[in-house]
Amino acid sequence: MIQNARKLAWIVFGLAFFATTSSQHQKIPYRTRNPFLLTPGERRLSSFSQEEMLDARNEAREMFYFGYENYMSHAFPLDELDPIHCTGRGPDYKNPTNININDVLGDYSLTLLDSLDSLVVFGDSKEFRRAVKLAIRTVNFDKNATVQVFEATIRVIGSLLSAHLIASDKSRTLGDFYMEDYDGELLSMAHELASRLMPAFDGSRTGIPYTRVNLRLGILPDTINETCTAGAGSLLLEFGILSRLLKDHTYEHAARRINEKLWQLRDPITGLLGNLLNIQTGKWVGHLSGLGAGLDSFFEYLLKAYIMFGEKRDLQLFNEAYASILDNMRRGRSSCSLEDGEPPLFVNVDARDGSTANTWIDSLQVYFLILLFSLIKFFIPGKFRWSSLTCWGR
Repeated sequence: MIQNARKLAWIVFGLAFFATTSSQHQKIPYRTRNPFLLTPGERRLSSFSQEEMLDARNEAREMFYFGYENYMSHAFPLDELDPIHCTGRGPDYKNPTNININDVLGDYSLTLLDSLDSLVVFGDSKEFRRAVKLAIRTVNFDKNATVQVFEATIRVIGSLLSAHLIASDKSRTLGDFYMEDYDGELLSMAHELASRLMPAFDGSRTGIPYTRVNLRLGILPDTINETCTAGAGSLLLEFGILSRLLKDHTYEHAARRINEKLWQLRDPITGLLGNLLNIQTGKWVGHLSGLGAGLDSFFEYLLKAYIMFGEKRDLQLFNEAYASILDNMRRGRSSCSLEDGEPPLFVNVDARDGSTANTWIDSLQVYFLILLFSLIKFFIPGKFRWSSLTCWGR
C-alpha cells in the first residue's frame, strides 16, 4: 500500500510539473523565444536579492568559523578535525599505504595554514595576526611523513606564500593585515618545505617528479613511478612565486621543465595528454584525456601562470591545449539553444585518437567554465581565441 501511495504521489507530481512547464512554454515557445529573455520562473531563480546575498555571506562566514574554531579547540596542532570523534587527525603512521590520509596530512597543522588566507577573505585581521604568529612558533617540516608533492605545494606552500605577501604588504591592499613585527618567517618556511620536496625530482629519468616524497628521508624504496598529469604539471604558480621572491630560479625552472616535458609527450596526432604516465619511461599508463580529475589543474595553471608572470610561452601552451580540447572533446550542436541536436558537452576521450571514452562529468571539471570566464578580466585582444569559447563563452 505504501509503495502504491508513493507511486501515485510521483505520478501526481510529474503531471503537475508537466502542466506547469507546458503552460509556461505555451506562452513563450522554446524554439522561438529570445534565449536572452528569461521567463518569470527563470528570472526568480537566476539572481540574488541584496538580502539573499547578505544572508548567503553570513552563512558562509558562520560555516567557516564553525569549522575553524572547532579545529582550533579540538584538533590543533594536528592537521585536521575528525568530526565524528571530535579529535585531531594527522598522518596514519601505522599504515603508510593509507594514501587517502597520508597524501594530504603531513603533521604540519594543515588546517591552520590552509585558513590563513581565508581569515583575510573574512576581514579578520586580529585572528590572522594571531594565526600567523602561531604558525611561525609551532609548525615545522622535519617530519617522517610521506606526502604528495602536489598537495603539499598547492595547500601548504601556497598558503604560506599568500600569507607572507599579505603580512608584509605595507600598502595594506587587502585591508589592515600588515604586521610590523613580521620578518619574512612564512617565506622561509615555504622555502624549507619546497627544499624538502625537491628530492622528488631526483632519480627521475624524465625530470617529472615522483608523486610522493618523505619530508625527512626523501624518496623511499617502494615509491611508485607513476604520476598524473595534473599532479606533476601544477607546481608553476607556487614554485614560480617562491623563486621570484627568493631570487633563486631553481624552483621555477624545475616546474617549467615538467610542463615542457609533458608537452613533448602529447599524442602527435590529437595533441592531447593522457592522465597517467611513468616518470622513468615517459610512457603513458592512462590514455584518458578530459577536463576533470587527473588533468584539470594542468590547464588551469598554464593560464594562471601567464596572468601571474606574463610569460608568452605559458599562454601559447594554453591556447594550443585549448585548441586540442575543442577539436577532440567537444560534442553536440554548435549553439547552446538555437539549434536541434544534442546539447554541447565536453566528454572524456582516448588521447590517442579522440574517440569518446565516456560522457560523465566529475566535480573537478567545474573549474574550466570559471577559468574561461575569468579571462574577461584579463583579456588582451588578439591573444586568446575568444571565437572558440562555444557555448560556455557566449
